[in-house]
Amino acid sequence: MPQSTKELRRRIRSITATKQITRAMEMVSAAKLRRAQEVLLAGRPYAGRLQELLSFLASSASVDSHPLFEAREGDREVMVVFTSDRGLCGGFNSNMMKLVERHLANHPEKDWSLYCIGKRGAEYFGKRGWQIIKRHVDLGGKPDSDLATLISHELLELFESGQADAVHLAYPSFVTLAINKPIIVKFLNLDPAELSPAEDGEGGSDRELDYILEPSAKQVFDSLLPRYLSSKIYITMAELFTSEHSARMLAMNNATKNCDELADALTLQMNKARQTQITNELIEIVSGAQAV
Repeated sequence: MPQSTKELRRRIRSITATKQITRAMEMVSAAKLRRAQEVLLAGRPYAGRLQELLSFLASSASVDSHPLFEAREGDREVMVVFTSDRGLCGGFNSNMMKLVERHLANHPEKDWSLYCIGKRGAEYFGKRGWQIIKRHVDLGGKPDSDLATLISHELLELFESGQADAVHLAYPSFVTLAINKPIIVKFLNLDPAELSPAEDGEGGSDRELDYILEPSAKQVFDSLLPRYLSSKIYITMAELFTSEHSARMLAMNNATKNCDELADALTLQMNKARQTQITNELIEIVSGAQAV
């Protein structure tokens, strides 16, 4: 049934108002994205150098006897799921949760517990009956070093107390402004091979330096390990928020374009309806004149 011009005008006004909202949200997300990307790019060199120093110390300290490097045979494992607190970011959260669900389904022999960071993941897995041992929500959209240290200490306590035989991180890895890739990496236990940074042809000479350490290589190694784990959580949170803001910016940009297309289509439809209405009125006037 053809819609009246009054109804079409009302729909066009509604779409125009929605377009203003989506455009404003796109601009806000773009501003937050720049700040989050700066934090991510600033944090990566620190984490890389810390990992490089630990790699050097691992050759001096006895990592085989360190409890954080212990490979356990138990089946109690913790999955730390990083999602956003808010929606309106396309398939950002759903892609992350689908990856986690597939991983859990592919390893049914494990006794899984979830450690949720972000409201969306906590609500999703909580409704589906998964065991959630801890949740951190209302993160504010930016990484917090104190919260990263707290999360790292809680995960360390779970592993050292034997409540978890392994800890995994599931988070969106920021690739480009248009691409973020959900991945799952192992957090604990640590692998000595993973501490060695990838050779890029530029840092080879740095690793050949001979450091003078006080009080001893082992004590320095033991004190740096918790900082390394905290920095890893901090960088993961930076990856999360950078990916979230980029996904929301793209989603709002697509929504704004859809509003433009829909408004144009409805305007054309309204003009056709007005033209039809005017033509019918002219026909009625001419027919009435001829009848007289």
